[in-house]
Amino acid sequence: MSDFFDLPDEGFKPKSTSYERKTDTNIYNPDPNAFNGKYQSVFRFLPYIHDKKLSKYTKYSAKFYNPLTKEAMYIDCPSNVGQPSILWDIESVIKTLEKEEPELHKKLKDAFSRWHTNMSPVYIKKDPQRPELEGTIKFFKFSSQINTIIEGQISPEESDLIETAASVNPYHLLQGKDFLCVVGKKTKVFRDWSKCKFMDDITPFVFKIGDTSVVTENNEKSVKLVQEFLKKNTPTLDDYLHREWTEDQFDKVVENIVSLIQPRPVLDKVLERTKDEKMKAAILAKLSGTKVASAPSGDIIDEPVSFESEASNDITSTDTPLEPVEKATAGSGKDEYDSLFEDM
Repeated sequence: MSDFFDLPDEGFKPKSTSYERKTDTNIYNPDPNAFNGKYQSVFRFLPYIHDKKLSKYTKYSAKFYNPLTKEAMYIDCPSNVGQPSILWDIESVIKTLEKEEPELHKKLKDAFSRWHTNMSPVYIKKDPQRPELEGTIKFFKFSSQINTIIEGQISPEESDLIETAASVNPYHLLQGKDFLCVVGKKTKVFRDWSKCKFMDDITPFVFKIGDTSVVTENNEKSVKLVQEFLKKNTPTLDDYLHREWTEDQFDKVVENIVSLIQPRPVLDKVLERTKDEKMKAAILAKLSGTKVASAPSGDIIDEPVSFESEASNDITSTDTPLEPVEKATAGSGKDEYDSLFEDM
């Protein structure tokens, strides 16, 4: 029965490489802004039952912002699916300007940003702020700071001075770890994730069916029960995976690049670097006043939902968090997690 609990290396190890908005009920958003500046909970990272390789799904996105029209455009980056990306080239060129031309660098950073977020299913074990979420599975979006904590468990640093800690995959249903999430507030947009950590103990996944706590075991009955629970309660990732650009999006990207990535020598440097020949031809045609065919049609991407730690550099301050939720009354009963929160 052990095959069920095996997790592939792919997807876990790092690759080389307020305003009103809708609330996504599939997303777990520990927002300290909605709860007096602090959010505390305990949850468990889970393998994605429909495809374990997507248990930690990483996606790059980008944003163009026109300060004159106040319009923003959000798109997925073609690098997600191994295609040449002019968005990556723009980001690279902008970075080269930071020291020599800081004012131009800031101006371009205000007009364009590219970042990545990770997404994993989590089982919410304890949430004093929103107890109605306890026992549910949601998707948790996170970026570099939380990802570093996860990688520290999977690939602990080696040292000649101290004994290297054993590798632990916190997503493992038998030999994983619960996660203590303590989120602070330093600004209205940015969050402080520095107090988050995994528990010391390696434990099996424990979940509730009604009022009954179920401990995952390596036997046929337990495997069947866990599979049924995860399949029934895990949301689908389909709506969050990479989406190809539509023809209109392709044309708007061309327009934004031509109008916002200025002066012209900067744009020329981007065009020299890019391997996206179709986009390069469209931009040159736009500059010369001619017209070329647009990209193949696809789905329209929604504005991404994102939230960041103060320490992360993956996303600019122009991106905003999820809409705050109404504060719920926490239950009065104490359990084994309450003592963890008291010292935080």
